[in-house]
Order: sequence, then structure tokens, then C-alpha cells
Amino acid sequence: MRKRTNTRDFIGLQFFAAPPAGDRLSQIEARLSQIRTEMDQDGADLEALSNEVDTLIAERGQLKQGAETRAALLRKIGSGFAGTPLPGMQLPGDPEQRSEATYTVASEEYRTAWIKHLRRTVGISDQLNQMTEAEQRAFTTVTGSAGAAIPTQTANTILEKVTQYVPLLSKINLLRVPGMVTFAVEDTVNAAEKHAQNAAISAKEDKLKSITLSAYEITKLVQISKSVAMMSIPAFETWLTDMLARKIADKISETILLGTGSDEGTGIDKAATWDQSTNSVQVGNSASLTTADVLNLISLLPGGYDARAEFVMSKKTLYIDFMPLQDKSKNDIVTMSGSNYYVFGYPVQLDERVKLHEAYLGDLYTVIGNMPEDVTVTSAFDIDTNSYKFLGCAMFDCKPSMSDAIVKLEKADA
Repeated sequence: MRKRTNTRDFIGLQFFAAPPAGDRLSQIEARLSQIRTEMDQDGADLEALSNEVDTLIAERGQLKQGAETRAALLRKIGSGFAGTPLPGMQLPGDPEQRSEATYTVASEEYRTAWIKHLRRTVGISDQLNQMTEAEQRAFTTVTGSAGAAIPTQTANTILEKVTQYVPLLSKINLLRVPGMVTFAVEDTVNAAEKHAQNAAISAKEDKLKSITLSAYEITKLVQISKSVAMMSIPAFETWLTDMLARKIADKISETILLGTGSDEGTGIDKAATWDQSTNSVQVGNSASLTTADVLNLISLLPGGYDARAEFVMSKKTLYIDFMPLQDKSKNDIVTMSGSNYYVFGYPVQLDERVKLHEAYLGDLYTVIGNMPEDVTVTSAFDIDTNSYKFLGCAMFDCKPSMSDAIVKLEKADA
């Protein structure tokens, strides 16, 4: 009697097959490509396009995560077969059977291969750096078309950490537009006027000015001893991304605040020429800050910027100069909610790069920034110090777009 094959072991697998997410991913990539073109067009709504890019990238990540989850579930089911898979049957997402054409900089196999390659280029040749067959195929496929580009997840991790270490980066209008970008912003805008019936209308021309952002290199060299370098792949990636992000973040924060505009971005300190009659309050060199000074500073900021206005100062300035002050009702002008500080209701951003006894108040979103490409990482072995060096390079530029959107509290020189 012929033994009956138990096909029940295979039933249901087809229902776990990935939904047609590939079509949606293609649509997302096509739309992102269109946005690159639209950003260069006159009158482009950069804020709306930037928000759309964030939404598309988040959706793309969710789709890829879903695909990876389904693939892992299929492999788990496949490993528990009681019967024999049908001839030619392949579990979707199996890295050892995946077509080379599907490997990209976003592939998990490429990410681990890239980290191992980076370690090997400086001479770390331990067992941890041996690539699996799938990793080797992924690395060969991706580098064959784009060079050893930084993996998507690693680049995103660095950017997330940079944003974490630079709170100001999340406050400005940050773009991710490749190359140089030029766009128009308001300069002189005339108010609407009453019009008498049948009277002639005289035109008053509004004026626009252009803001051009290029890209300046921000680099950081980090070093690790040969003995410490023998760490696991995940630990190595965590160390590398954290070290590079911290140091690059320091320079980006400094640029947003104090950039001179010469071979670097223009910071908010260069947003305008500070004048005590229009946009700044100066405290005498030997004098102490008063509540009246703070109120005067607030009064200099046009009301249209109030909704998003924030103070920026060092923690020491907050505690020494602002904390002791009270209003006429004997209420502290500084309040707290959780770990957040407020001065007369305006949020406070703390940054130690702001000079002691000085502060800025304004709408930080009027500062336009651009990071046109992901952070790049190169490596080398330093025989003189018996250590490994890794160089991170970011491209960044920024400029204040509205000269009246920020006012400054200054301390007079001696």
C-alpha cells in the first residue's frame, strides 16, 4: 500500500506570503525621485515637501520591517516542517536564497557586511569579520554599483543620534536636498489696503530674497586601540555611530548658533546686526539682569514669531541670571514642567555654546538648514599609535532666513 504524503504540513504557507508591498515601495521610491525635482522648481512648498518626505520614509521603513517580520516567520515555520518541501519551494526572504538583485544599502546582510569590511580595512582580522555567503553576495552586489556606501540603517542611526545630541537641529527647518539648493523667502511684504470704489489702485511691489544653501564638510576622526577593537559587531557599530554622532553634533550645534558664514554655515548670532534700538538689550558689564530687561527683550520680538519663539542660553546663564528674577506679583519668571524650563512661558533650549550672561529669543524655525547626504565613514590603521582610526564626514549648511525673527540679550564688554 502506497504511503500517503501528508500535505497538511504545507497547507497555509501560501497565506503567509508577503502582500504586494513591492508595488507600494516602488511607488514611494518614484515619488521621492519626483520630490527631488519639485524642490528645484520656483514656488515649491519646501515645508510641505519635507513633511511628505518624512512620511514616505517612515512608511517605507514600516513596509520593510513588515517584510522582514514575515520572512522570519516563514523561516520559523519552515524549520518545523514534518514533511518535505515541494520541489523548487523557496521561503520568501531567506537570505541564503535571495536574488542578488534584491540587495540594497538598506539590506540587513549589507549592513553587517559593511561593518565587517570596515573593520577588515584597518587590519582587524578576527573571526567575527568573516562574511557569510549572503553577506558576501550583498556586499558585492551593492558595492558593484554604488561603492562601499554607508548602510541605510547605520546612516539613520547616526542622524538620529546627531539629532538627539543637537536639540536645536529639530527646531530649525532642516532639509535633506542633494546638492546646492536655492529658494525664495519674504523680504518686504506690504499690507493690504482699503480701496474706495472706482478709485485707481496703485501697486506696491512685495519683495522676495533668495537663500542659497551649499554644503560644507564637517569631519571627525575617532580612534580606538587595537586591543579594544576586538569587540562584537553590534558593540562596534554602537561605539562607532555614537562617537561620530557626538562629535559631528557638537560642530553642527556650534554652526547653528555661531557659524560665521565663511567656509561654514551662518548661525543665528549672524542673523542680524545687533542694535539696542531694534533687536537687542544690553546689560552693563557690572550690572545684573533685571526683569525689566527680559520684558524689554520680549517686546522687541515681532508678535508674528511668538507662537514658535524660544529662548536659547547656557544652563549657567539660566541659573545665575534668570532664576532669581520675579515679576511684580513676586512670581518667578522661570517655571518648570518636568525637565523643561520656561521664561515667561517661552520654552528654553539649553546650549553651553552660548556665552555666559547672553541669550537669544526667537523663532528658530526661520533658520534653514540642509544635510544633502548621509554621513560617510572611512578607516585606516595608524602604525605609529597601534590604533584604528575612523573618519566621519557630514555635509551641512544653514542660514537664518528672516533678520527680525531673533533678538539678543548681550552683556557689555568691560
